[in-house]
Amino acid sequence: MSRVYIVILIMAGWLTASGQGPVAGFMPGMGVTDLALGYAHESFERYFYGRESRQASHSLQSFSLFLEHGFSDSTSVVISLPYIWTERQAGSLQDATLVYKFRPLSRNVNRGLTSLTVAGGMSFPAAAYAVDTLFPMGIRATSLMARVVWQTNFASGWFMHVQTGYELRVLPDVVSAIPVLLRAGYGARRYYVETWLEWYNSLEDATGVRLNGGPGADWFRVGGVLYVPVVGGLGVVGGWSQVLSGKNIGISGRGHVGLVMKLRQNIARR
Repeated sequence: MSRVYIVILIMAGWLTASGQGPVAGFMPGMGVTDLALGYAHESFERYFYGRESRQASHSLQSFSLFLEHGFSDSTSVVISLPYIWTERQAGSLQDATLVYKFRPLSRNVNRGLTSLTVAGGMSFPAAAYAVDTLFPMGIRATSLMARVVWQTNFASGWFMHVQTGYELRVLPDVVSAIPVLLRAGYGARRYYVETWLEWYNSLEDATGVRLNGGPGADWFRVGGVLYVPVVGGLGVVGGWSQVLSGKNIGISGRGHVGLVMKLRQNIARR
């Protein structure tokens, strides 16, 4: 599968906000920088306060920047930053994410390549956005994360991906969670398509009183992505996701579009 799909997978995850996260099972390669700029819109008409579904409407929009740079064929650093605004609140930078990725295992298998990727990082507020409202855009959280990814890329263009890990929010309160993400996709010369399922389970049992400001959240979400190359390392991407069930989360639908770019450093001149 072409490396152009690396940034598409990660961007798709980042644009689904609290879903998926910025870790994919691909590496950009030594001296390669993947850059993504995107727009997303999310809205819901019902919200789970604890496990109880109630009518509550809310929408938010965002621009996001994603960057991953490969320091070698098996290591990279991911940086992501969103700018978010809502129907009731002016725009602001939200929570930045910084992640280090390492691929300790990559092995040829029958008609494909299997790899293991581990990652660790943190997210933290990039601005002092308002949180003391009924409709906050977040909770100004500082969190630590660890992820493990097992992925197989088949010579036919198909791939399968399983991801899990542990997340620990340390501020403003302590909340821990275990995410599970399943992905499958196919890459051809003129397009790339992917579908995914995510289950995110907060280990604390609490009931939120503010939209998007709950003390802990669970969700089951599905989504899909379509990418079409334009020229060289430039392409366009679009996708959707839908929350099906959960706790302390809106039953939201989300759409996103964006541009992805691949920048290569001339290593031979160094």
